[in-house]
Amino acid sequence: MIMGISFGRGVFFHNREILACAEIKRGVIHVWAEKMTIWTLLKMWHRILFAHPWYYNVFHLLLLLYVSYAVWQGHGPVDPTWVLVYMAGFHFVFPKRLKRFHGAEHKVFSYPGEKKLEALAEIQQASIVNEGCSTNMVTCFFLAFLLTIWFLPLDWSIGAGAVAMLAWIAGDKYLRRALPFIFPLSAFLQKHVTTKEPQRMHLETAIRSYQMFVSSCQRLA
Repeated sequence: MIMGISFGRGVFFHNREILACAEIKRGVIHVWAEKMTIWTLLKMWHRILFAHPWYYNVFHLLLLLYVSYAVWQGHGPVDPTWVLVYMAGFHFVFPKRLKRFHGAEHKVFSYPGEKKLEALAEIQQASIVNEGCSTNMVTCFFLAFLLTIWFLPLDWSIGAGAVAMLAWIAGDKYLRRALPFIFPLSAFLQKHVTTKEPQRMHLETAIRSYQMFVSSCQRLA
């Protein structure tokens, strides 16, 4: 099973054995791939966490300091548990360039033909909605959270959201049948909130990442 992850400078494609990456550095696309190891995962998460614009990193650092202060003091003007809600909803406040890479990742997945640079114009026209997007889980979280926050304590409502996310992971096919409005809502959010139409450089980066993944599976597996 191939999975994709977008970050502020590029796109990953991976399975359990191989991680491939294409990223833009100083205007040039760099590609690499490795077998999946702890070190590879650390490299991936380093890029995911620190490829945001500087002001996102400053804001997240301030959030971390505030939570640390609130926990140390045992109180704070705002319940630090709300930070968990922000983390769950970070999809909705992605930086613009990350939204474009996210859209490019989706279009590569949606395109039914061979993922190659020669097909870039056709890939550009592919759907920006991906049935396997993590926005599905975020949608489940907030549906459960918003429905319970009115009559449950905050931490219980967050727990309800977490259970809803796990339920989607464990049985999305059943939830699609039982609650058929979830994916259409997620698709709407993907199209209008969590992605943006990619430009050529975002699409080329995503295509190169996918190609590197495919070739590396043949070479490294």
